[in-house]
Amino acid sequence: MGGVDRQKRRFVTLLGAIGLGSLAGCTGGTGGESESTPTPTPAEMADTRSEDGTGGEPEEAPPPGVSMEEFVHGPVPEVYRTARSQADERRDPENLRTKEAVRFAEADESEYAGPGQNCGNCAEYIPDMNGDGFGACAKVEGYVDPEDWCTIWESIEEHEAEAGEGGE
Repeated sequence: MGGVDRQKRRFVTLLGAIGLGSLAGCTGGTGGESESTPTPTPAEMADTRSEDGTGGEPEEAPPPGVSMEEFVHGPVPEVYRTARSQADERRDPENLRTKEAVRFAEADESEYAGPGQNCGNCAEYIPDMNGDGFGACAKVEGYVDPEDWCTIWESIEEHEAEAGEGGE
């Protein structure tokens, strides 16, 4: 997903939250300060987390027909189940890490991602194979946007160098 799509999604989310906050004030109560809930700031809305409550990654809209639970935790479509990553590593669906465990986030919002690091150029990434705009990861569960990032990010070149030295 491009940056413009994320900005549009956040803007619409912010507008919805403001609208809901306005409606909440019309549903009764004394109107006293102690009962009101402050409307989230744009910065707070930009930090929206997943519906599964893990707080491990920013919320993205899943492809049509995919629940948020499936989007975050899988299963991914069959074409990815045991597919090979960009560095030719086979995905093992029985041995995957959670997104929360690897600090999964959008690359441009992660305080840990280095310049130019994202899933799209990671050795573990499995590019989109079914046209929905998302891929998968050989090591992490759920759907993966190429603009995401996590702590196990590894350049393809680094992975190939390690494999050449007898490591994987």
